[in-house]
Amino acid sequence: MLKSLKKLIKRPQHRSEDRELELKLAAATLMFEVVRSDGRVDDVELIYMEEILRREFNLDDEELSELFKQAKSTAHEATSLHNFTREICDNWGNAKRAKLLEYLWTLALADDQIDPHERHLVRKVAGLLHLNEKQIIQSRERAKRQLGID
Repeated sequence: MLKSLKKLIKRPQHRSEDRELELKLAAATLMFEVVRSDGRVDDVELIYMEEILRREFNLDDEELSELFKQAKSTAHEATSLHNFTREICDNWGNAKRAKLLEYLWTLALADDQIDPHERHLVRKVAGLLHLNEKQIIQSRERAKRQLGID
């Protein structure tokens, strides 16, 4: 009986940890989708993506490498963004979703130019994250300031 109780106590924690991993993967996959949406993957975009993931999710080198690898694989296999955005909407508040959008703008703007495909994808994700026009503009402006773009 004691073993059963211990399993029950541990289970929610594992589910919580699994959920956190799924959310990290969903966010990283969306980031990689933006990075590759203009048809090329620039080193500067990958560097920013790594910095964002490391800082936002407090990852060490090994965790970052694994998440990055999984995000690339997941992005290549994905047929829709809805699964990723739904998971994020179900678990993250408005402020955290807006911060993710800021990161997506940062990646889209990282190479000092924004391709129409990047803009379209970021705006599409913003809609799927249930963010309004004001939040979209504010997130883009914060990303520009962070990158030193006027």
